[in-house]
Amino acid sequence: MKHLLLALILVAVPATADTFRAHCRDRAPELIPTETGCDGPVAEIITVALEKMGHTVDWSTVPWARTINVAEVGEVDIIPRHSMNNEREAFLNAVPYGYSVREVFYIIGPNVNQQINSFEELKQYRIGALRDSFYSDLFNNTDDLKRRYYNDTEQIIKVLENGRIDVAVTSSSHDIDKFTAVSAFTQANFVDRFYNGRYVSIPKKSPVANYFPEFERTIQQMVTSGEVSAIFEKYGQTPPEQKPAN
Repeated sequence: MKHLLLALILVAVPATADTFRAHCRDRAPELIPTETGCDGPVAEIITVALEKMGHTVDWSTVPWARTINVAEVGEVDIIPRHSMNNEREAFLNAVPYGYSVREVFYIIGPNVNQQINSFEELKQYRIGALRDSFYSDLFNNTDDLKRRYYNDTEQIIKVLENGRIDVAVTSSSHDIDKFTAVSAFTQANFVDRFYNGRYVSIPKKSPVANYFPEFERTIQQMVTSGEVSAIFEKYGQTPPEQKPAN
């Protein structure tokens, strides 16, 4: 009997089980740092996927700018809930868990006395943005914008209020509520809209990067089976679309 129990344990626990280092950040309601780790549907999707593979996850709360920097050298294993662009493709293996329409907004500071109705009109202004954040291809890849980068939203709000920048870029993924709460700010008429994937990634230099093909298959199976949608619904949230628009 003892030999049978030992055999069952060895079958149930993979010999190569690993603990994945995952970074959490405040992107409520999908991703919420807690004292014991990370909460929200995206955190649960990752935890469940790794459990299916026979692994565990160790969450820590880390600012996004630091996460994306250490990802390049493999000092984090799981990056949740982010966009992808050509620059990130160079060092991240990513799998989408859903898609949505992203709206990128421009917030006008008190020193600008006119509306902004087109992207071209933005080019005359100093625009504040979060360092190492992706907003849209249009914003991130247009050469002749006067971008000014800051470490957090509170810094951007402060310099926008005191006139050191003229406009701030934001979105539903970048604390737009903090900007709209300031009565001195005005939202520009121009809004940049595009279809955007929501990704989870394993950095290519992570020591567990060899697990990515299995991780990708597991997430895709959870999407196809409806498990990802069910997890979002469990948290009272509308699931993201599961395929990009044509």
